[in-house]
Amino acid sequence: MNMEKSNEELRYLEHFGLRFNPFPVAPDVDNFFLSNHIDRLITEIVHGILTRKGFMVLTGEIGLGKTTISRKIINILDRKGVETSLIFHTAFQDVELLKEINRDFGLDAEGLILGDQMRLLNNFLLDRNRAGKNCAIIIDDAQNLKHKSLELVRMISNLETHQQKLVQILLIGQPELVDKLNASELRQLKSRIVIHEEARPLSIEELKNYLLFKLNAAGNHGKTTIKGSALKKIHQLTKGNFRQVNMLMDRCLYVAFLHNTAELGKAVVKEAHIDFSLAGSGALKRPLILGLSGLAFFCIIGVAIYSLSYLEFPTQDFARSFLGRPAMDTGQKHMGRHQDFVAVYRAKIPVDIPGPIVEFLKGYGLSKYDDSFFAALKTNRFQNLSDTIFEQTGYRLIQLEYVPEDIRKIYGILAYPLVTGSKEVFFLFWRPRLLLGKYYYGYRGEEIRLLEKMLSSGYYYNDRIDGVVGKNLMKAVVTFQREMDLPLTGFPDDTTLFLLCHLGGGGQS
Repeated sequence: MNMEKSNEELRYLEHFGLRFNPFPVAPDVDNFFLSNHIDRLITEIVHGILTRKGFMVLTGEIGLGKTTISRKIINILDRKGVETSLIFHTAFQDVELLKEINRDFGLDAEGLILGDQMRLLNNFLLDRNRAGKNCAIIIDDAQNLKHKSLELVRMISNLETHQQKLVQILLIGQPELVDKLNASELRQLKSRIVIHEEARPLSIEELKNYLLFKLNAAGNHGKTTIKGSALKKIHQLTKGNFRQVNMLMDRCLYVAFLHNTAELGKAVVKEAHIDFSLAGSGALKRPLILGLSGLAFFCIIGVAIYSLSYLEFPTQDFARSFLGRPAMDTGQKHMGRHQDFVAVYRAKIPVDIPGPIVEFLKGYGLSKYDDSFFAALKTNRFQNLSDTIFEQTGYRLIQLEYVPEDIRKIYGILAYPLVTGSKEVFFLFWRPRLLLGKYYYGYRGEEIRLLEKMLSSGYYYNDRIDGVVGKNLMKAVVTFQREMDLPLTGFPDDTTLFLLCHLGGGGQS
């Protein structure tokens, strides 16, 4: 791996006296910022669940921290003795959704039809009720549920005794969820909603408190100064959206590090925003040097077009992945002169969507995403597209700055410079078999035990294999991320899991 980059990353954290990245994109339940609004929102929902109100909804735009809030709610419910079933993606529909709910409650739900699934869940809830236990179902990204699935959720909410509801249901989703619930055919479901809370962006005062809280939680202790003009600029550029604030602030710290300063002024924020192109607008990207002659300019463009992208196809020897498998089998038609030859396709002058991009997606059977994928490449905004593809196909989009040789031989890979003339970024699709829906301090699960075993086999984790998220497991994840040149979030996101499955000691045999 690139040790120089890893050392630079360490220097960047040390420069600000930080123990870890204070602004990760992944949910950060351990360092949770509790504004007055979020405190009231969580208190209302938790109270509704504990008092068995039945049906609740939390909505908000993308990036407003709904997933982080839901993890915090689950953490509180676990401490209160409430048993929860979390559905964290909605590729499951109809009876499969009900099966997944039962599985997350620890029930053997395989091979049962809808009626049997409902009886299984009802019997479980009755048993827990007789034992004095409360149960909750939390469905994230609920805006993707079809009307039939939402009607099934209503049926589940009907499960009750004469005195109280057997299960409390919290739907979490984007504003489109409200549109669905307003449909006439779902009026019975809407009428059952007792609590509807809405996540909102940070005000400028909340933003100030948020930035100081996150920096100090990571060990900064006031070393970094954020000027008033910088704070206003950050709020203007991000509109108080948590995810965009984290993305921009991560870049701001790096720019300040390059300038050898601990003070974030308006100029630092502007430079960070240009470098990161947060809004995905070409006008925001760093301009070409004006002194270039016209001939040199077109030479640069010509080289960039020629090396726009290349496509690597895999050999057939890919079935041995421990927790994931390549999402396609191309057979011999993409093979070169040797069995392990990696074919390279280079684009000439692109017409509409460049050929290598079309071939890359075609190889995975994802041709219908040509336009949206190319648009995401041009703006470097993949989150919505990535979520949609996963929900519809089960494939995760993995983005890497470096692809080890072993992985090159297995997966179809697209290399593409996200900014003209920049370093190439590598893309591939992976169908994971391990999904971490819950990951916070103290959470217990079989998937955590498997994660511990993988990290242990790679000598990153040396503690007891107990299936419980603790500080040593989080530290092991950070160690692995540092070695793999990944952002030091401490959260096993898709890219971390992908590399861990293949390179961390639990990968291919």
